[in-house]
Amino acid sequence: MNSTTMLVCETPTLPIVAASEEGEKENAPESAALGTFTVACATDLSTTEYSTEPPACQIATAPTLEEIESEIAAAARQRIEAALRDLNETRARIERERNARESALKAMQERANKTRAELDGLAGERTAMERRAQTFLTGDALQATLEKIHLAFNVRQLELEDALAVAEADAQEMQTQIQAALISDALELQLAEQYLAQLETAAPDVANAVRLVATAQENLIAARQAVNDGLLHNAEVLLVKAKAGNAEPTQIGEVEQMLAAARKDQTIRDLIARINAIGDQPGAVRRIKQLWDEAETAGIANQVASVANRAFEAARRAINARYAQARPIADHLVTEGFLPVVGDGRIEAWKSVARHTNSLGTESDNTWELDHVVSLRANGVWRTEKPRVAVTRKDLPPRAKRSRWYHAWVSAQSTTD
Repeated sequence: MNSTTMLVCETPTLPIVAASEEGEKENAPESAALGTFTVACATDLSTTEYSTEPPACQIATAPTLEEIESEIAAAARQRIEAALRDLNETRARIERERNARESALKAMQERANKTRAELDGLAGERTAMERRAQTFLTGDALQATLEKIHLAFNVRQLELEDALAVAEADAQEMQTQIQAALISDALELQLAEQYLAQLETAAPDVANAVRLVATAQENLIAARQAVNDGLLHNAEVLLVKAKAGNAEPTQIGEVEQMLAAARKDQTIRDLIARINAIGDQPGAVRRIKQLWDEAETAGIANQVASVANRAFEAARRAINARYAQARPIADHLVTEGFLPVVGDGRIEAWKSVARHTNSLGTESDNTWELDHVVSLRANGVWRTEKPRVAVTRKDLPPRAKRSRWYHAWVSAQSTTD
C-alpha cells in the first residue's frame, strides 16, 4: 500500500544557564524564543511495491563451437585480406616510386653527359670558328672578331661548367635518395610481411584460402601457359588452385577443355610411340593388340589406327618368317620323339612320360614333361635351353592341340595302339 506518514518530533526544554543581570536583560528575547520549541518534520516513506513471486527469466541459447569458430574465421579472413591488400599496395607503390626515381636519375645523368660532351667539344668549335675568321677576315676586323670569339667562348665555357656541376650534383643527390629509399622501402616491406605472417600463423587455413582467392587469376593464367608448354601435371595442379580460389567459371571451363584436349593428344603420342617401339620382335602382335585395346578404351582408336595397322602388318610378316625358320626345327624334334609346341620365336619340346587308359578303355591320358626349349635370339640364332625346374602337365595347351605336329602325334599313337 502506498502511504505517507507524518512524523512529529518534540525536543526537550533547553536549560538556561544563570547569568548576570545585564546579560540576562540583553539575552532575554533570545532566551524566551529558545526556551521551548517544537519542530515538525514531514517524511515521505518509500512507495515501491515488492513481490514475493519468482521473476520470469528468459533462457538464452548457448552458441555452438562451430558458430564461434566461424565468427573467428570470418574476422581472421577480414584481417588477413586487409593485410595482404596493404602489402600488395605497398609493393606497388614502392615499385612506382622506384621507377620514378630511376627515371629521374637517368634523365639527370643524360643531361650531365650531354653537358659534358658539349663542354668537351667547345675547344674544337672555338678552333673551327677562329679558322673561318682568319680565312675571311683581315686586319682590325680579324683582331676584333678573334677577341669576340675568345670572350664568347669563355662565357659559354663558364655556363657549361656551371650546368655540368649542377647536373652532377643533382645526380649525386638522387643516388643518395635512392640508396636511402632502398633501406626505407625494405624496412617497410619487412614490417608489412611480418604483420601478415603473424596473422597467417594464427589462422593458416584461412590464410591459405585468402591466398588462393588472391592468386586465383594468376594461377589460371599460369595453368593455361602450362597447357601450351605441355606441362600437363603442373597445369592440373594450378587449375585446382584456381578452382579453390573461385576463379571465373567460364575461363576455368576453357582451360579444362584445353587440358582435356592436350591430355588426349599426349595419350595419342604415347601410344603411337609405344607401338613404333615394339617393332617386329617376338610377341609383337600380342603387345600391339594390347595397345589397340587401350586406344579403344580411351576413345582414340581412329587416331592410332594407321600406325597400328602398319605395325600389325610388319609383325605378321616377321611372325611368318620366324615360323618358316621354326618349322624344320620342329620336324626334327618330332623325329627325336618330342612333340613340338611352336610359338613366336620359341619352340617347346614336350615328351610323354606316362600313359593311362581310362575306364572305358578307349581313350588314354598322358602326362607331359617339358624337356627343353629352343628360342630365337636377337642375332638370329636358335638356342636350346633346359628348364631349371621340371615342368609337367596333364594336358597340352589348346594351341598345341591345333598344330599339325599334335595331329601327327595322335595319328602315330592310334597306329601304334
